[in-house]
Amino acid sequence: MRVPQRRLHPNGWGRQIMDRRLWYLIAATRGGINRARILRALRERPYNANDLATQLALDYKTVRHHLDVLHENDFVMTQGAEGYGTLYSLSPRLQVHFEDFLEIWSRIEPRLGQK
Repeated sequence: MRVPQRRLHPNGWGRQIMDRRLWYLIAATRGGINRARILRALRERPYNANDLATQLALDYKTVRHHLDVLHENDFVMTQGAEGYGTLYSLSPRLQVHFEDFLEIWSRIEPRLGQK
């Protein structure tokens, strides 16, 4: 049985699709700001969920929920054994498109104080 292979678009990892996903998960859904904060922290170095919760002053379960959403959408990946101490880092896909994320962040960040 022949398994279809993913094909890279000429502009990398499918920039249009990635941009739409990023816009949706960061700017268009509840919790997008916390997901953006998590991605920004993970750009510096890998963290486990507990360390992220402490650094970002968020509830552990909230951080775990957002990490699960980001993992399902291929924005973060896990390192090491699954469990409490699992480290999370940016996926190679998001590393390629991190400038796109920063563009989205620069557009929504000024509006954060307007609520």
